Amino acid sequence: MAHARAQTVDALREWQIDDDIVEALRLIVSELVTNAMVHTASRNIEATVSVTATEAIVTVTDQGLFGTPVAREARAEEENGRGLALVDALATRWGSTPLADGTQVEAAVALPEQTAGVL
Repeated sequence: MAHARAQTVDALREWQIDDDIVEALRLIVSELVTNAMVHTASRNIEATVSVTATEAIVTVTDQGLFGTPVAREARAEEENGRGLALVDALATRWGSTPLADGTQVEAAVALPEQTAGVL
């Protein structure tokens, strides 16, 4: 997971993405990779980051066949269960796509207008 976070941060900084967006996507990739590790029997988990003219996008693909990930509200005494709620709060949009051999989860954060068209 640390490797996925570091690669995400490195790529976004290389593309000169705003530090607040880099931090949001660092947290998002951490949560999505953690969910894939904890909730699937995947041997391979792939995380990618990309940037369009309007948003930065993290995609995590796993081999899990456990249905659509759903954000839930964790009780105060629970130590876990807030990951997708955090993703939902940080991302402009997020969702999942079932694949023949797994699940792909994508989360995007909108780029500020001054960034659009620079990349």
